[in-house]
Amino acid sequence: MQPVSKLGVLLGLLLYAGAAQAGEWRGYLSLGAGMALDHMSEWDAKGAAINAYFGVEAPVGLSLGIYGEAAETWGQKLDELQQRSPGRIQLDYRQYGLEVRMRVFRERMFSPWLAVRLARSESHPLTPDEFGQLVRQEFQAMSAALRFGIDMWLGKHWGATAATSWQWCDVRYEQQAARQCAKPINSILVGPTLRF
Repeated sequence: MQPVSKLGVLLGLLLYAGAAQAGEWRGYLSLGAGMALDHMSEWDAKGAAINAYFGVEAPVGLSLGIYGEAAETWGQKLDELQQRSPGRIQLDYRQYGLEVRMRVFRERMFSPWLAVRLARSESHPLTPDEFGQLVRQEFQAMSAALRFGIDMWLGKHWGATAATSWQWCDVRYEQQAARQCAKPINSILVGPTLRF
């Protein structure tokens, strides 16, 4: 048996054993709204973002779910003298994919979690071309994100979630005839959550 296969079987047995001794399986549904921030590029884009998550959690605190997010951000204003049609750089994305979460203190009022997401991202950025003209392009890419959040439970089944994430390759653009990913985008989202 391959070492990777042995590790997978061992991990599966540990999760199964932990689930057999722990509490109950749970489902989670959460919605969020907030900001998407382009801290790392010279475009300095920022704007509104929304998300939704639906997942199933094993008693050991490991969950798998589907995730969707959309954002519309606007960046720096381009100098009117440098191009014929002045405007602002605009970055948007819409993504859907799978997210794996690991939650700790799941029975407490405050329950932090760490997540990794792999998603399909569609973007239509309005960015300057080599002549300085704003051009809208359409791209699809695989994106990834590292997320951290905390749930505050206000009752047995409902609460509020605050989360932040760093996302890679949500927006692609054309630069010097090469398709490149924009720099990582940071999102900060807050909203209601339901567990059942």
